[in-house]
Amino acid sequence: MSGSEPAPDLRGPVLAGGAWLGSWLCTAGDVGLAAACLAAGVAVALAGASLRRPLAVAVGGVLLCCLVTGGLRSVAMHTGPVAELAGQAAVATLEGRLLPGRLVDGGIGGPSWYGLLEPGTVSARGQRWQAGQPVLVTAGGSLARGWAAVVPGTRVRAVVRLAPPEPSDAFGAVARAREPPEVVGSADAAATAVHRVREGLRQAVAGLAPEPRALVPALVVGDTSAMDEDLQERFRVTGLAHLAAVSGANLTLLLASLLWLAVRLGARGWWLRAVAVGGVLAFVALCHGEPSVLRAAAMGAVGLAALGLGGRRRGLRQLSWAVVGLLVVDPWLSSSAGFALSVAASAGIICWARIWTDQLAGWLPRGLGEAIAIPVAAQLATQPIVVALSGQLSVVGVLANLVAGPLVGPTTVLGFLCAAVSPVWPGLAAGLGWLAGWGAQALCWIASLGASRRAGAIGWPTTTAGLAVLVGVSAAGFLLLGRVFRTPAAVLAVAAGMVALLLRPATTPGWPPPDWAVVQCDVGQGSATVVRTAPGEAILVDTGPDPPALERCLAGLGVERVPLLVVTHFHADHVDGLPALADRQVATVVLPRGHQGPGRERVVSDTAGARLVEAAPGLVVAVAETRVEVASALPSTAAPVGVEAESSWENDGSVVTRIDTGSVVVPATGDIERDGQAALLRSGADLRADVLIVPHHGSATQSAELFGAVAAPIALIGVGEDNDYGHPAPSALQLLREAGSTLYRTDTDGSVAITRTGTGWTVTTQRVP
Repeated sequence: MSGSEPAPDLRGPVLAGGAWLGSWLCTAGDVGLAAACLAAGVAVALAGASLRRPLAVAVGGVLLCCLVTGGLRSVAMHTGPVAELAGQAAVATLEGRLLPGRLVDGGIGGPSWYGLLEPGTVSARGQRWQAGQPVLVTAGGSLARGWAAVVPGTRVRAVVRLAPPEPSDAFGAVARAREPPEVVGSADAAATAVHRVREGLRQAVAGLAPEPRALVPALVVGDTSAMDEDLQERFRVTGLAHLAAVSGANLTLLLASLLWLAVRLGARGWWLRAVAVGGVLAFVALCHGEPSVLRAAAMGAVGLAALGLGGRRRGLRQLSWAVVGLLVVDPWLSSSAGFALSVAASAGIICWARIWTDQLAGWLPRGLGEAIAIPVAAQLATQPIVVALSGQLSVVGVLANLVAGPLVGPTTVLGFLCAAVSPVWPGLAAGLGWLAGWGAQALCWIASLGASRRAGAIGWPTTTAGLAVLVGVSAAGFLLLGRVFRTPAAVLAVAAGMVALLLRPATTPGWPPPDWAVVQCDVGQGSATVVRTAPGEAILVDTGPDPPALERCLAGLGVERVPLLVVTHFHADHVDGLPALADRQVATVVLPRGHQGPGRERVVSDTAGARLVEAAPGLVVAVAETRVEVASALPSTAAPVGVEAESSWENDGSVVTRIDTGSVVVPATGDIERDGQAALLRSGADLRADVLIVPHHGSATQSAELFGAVAAPIALIGVGEDNDYGHPAPSALQLLREAGSTLYRTDTDGSVAITRTGTGWTVTTQRVP
């Protein structure tokens, strides 16, 4: 800390904390907790008044204000005709203005689109209402691209099926589109112009290599639609994901670069202020002016002001009032991870970037020092939140941000200039896009280099104690870097230490256990089961839906070869993780018998060169000392008439295997439901086991007879946190307990490992309870 820098004034952050707490409680849907906090706020304000403590009075007042105003907003959001129709799952016709949405490639299941609609009217059951609450529209399959093609701001009409939202959601209903949108009114001139600029940016960089072509729009306007999962995962692992998000840190970098350029061109005084205001307005417009963008603009402007005017004391005060103001306007920001990240990044910049820039300027050009200090301060400040969200700690994050920092500002500015001139001078825009592409390509190389080491990110417990330790580590990092940045020798020494740490293999402490036999991987809402056969080798049953998640699991277990892959069925949550096996030498693949379609074609294509075997009851495949026997595999060549692909019919056709390692017996059951489970019981197969992979993620379609026949002491459920299916069902959990099984589930325990001991089994969970 600089000796000339006064101690920070924490009164503002305390008030902002009170506003945050009040806003979160009133929008969380817990009326009892909100009422208790309301009483506590009154008590704090009264106690402060009696003791003449102005800060206590202010905190109580802010807490009460946010509780009351936010509570009224929440009630208004979730009551009225739209809410009533949603509670009845009604089919309705919505007409209103479409806000920017997002198209997601769903893999085998096809694309999906989601975005907000501000309805002017809602029609259902012969009646018509005026509506003010936004509605979340979702569209899947062939409808998704039709919705994605609509220019934001356009008035549309469509038939949807309504469903109620969660109490904490910032919209009045969820609407599943049943038809393409009908355009009933064009977007206004401003929205059309912004759309032209964004499309112009995409066209200007269309000639670049795929990765920089995807990254430039992400850096400039937060458009990550062209970034595939692998590229996004590399940026996440290396702590660079904030670069591809609309954030206050990004705007601070952009404005700092613009002002640096303006000063070099001779701008002074009000001209500099005009450049800053113009940069903010351009940023907001190009990013569609959504609430998250306005939040980022506020945070970025505060961060820039702190860099140039008044230092950390004034900057923290401005940041605190910005937080209070934004929460009063939009109380749902209190539960937004993006808002928390933006506030943390801005706080890091305010408290440390200027000090570090002054230190670096002693031996580096000031502009370069600023380009290093800003992203490093933002990355270090946001690290505890990122870990809380992902359960992963980026080992290489600080080093990657140090190297990437000088590239971010120029690349972003070139991208903005490219977007600005694209509607009127496409040739110049292409040239600027080409220059921005070089910076983007370098950023992709940095992310790839950091992620190429499997120690680039390690698992970290997301418990209160684990996160508290991480906050302490981050605080120590801020203090350490304050000393390191003073001399080039210290910077090089720390960088060398980080490189050495990166080159060493790293895993979550205590994970995996050394003699693990079976692991249920945490791959989100899906299933992937790993059975060890030799050092570096394992059988894999299904791959889950997420290649990066499966890659993390297999890398942590040290699995480099997969002699046998069993595909139970072709639903996306069981096969979309296949890309993680590209370099793992899959030798044999067991497939469902007779099933055809794009899912099968995808599996065959992604495992080219492997031996393909169709499952049939009684089929046995031996891998080292492990015996894999197919217990059930219902054949089919086509779905019954009227049956959709994601159906009980396909679930019941899952390949069921009994895996015997010699020390542990595991039945892997896919997604079989009651009919499939009844068929398995009729097959006469030996179902007794040590560990059961619970069918269909613990859905409600379970058989007590099957659980009784298996009689497994341990039951593992592969399931995603806060999934939309209600998995695992309480009824299934009760049946398993009645059968005498101890339950472990990946949404709460992370990956789960089973180790055979002399007297039984040891269960190790990746997340600390």
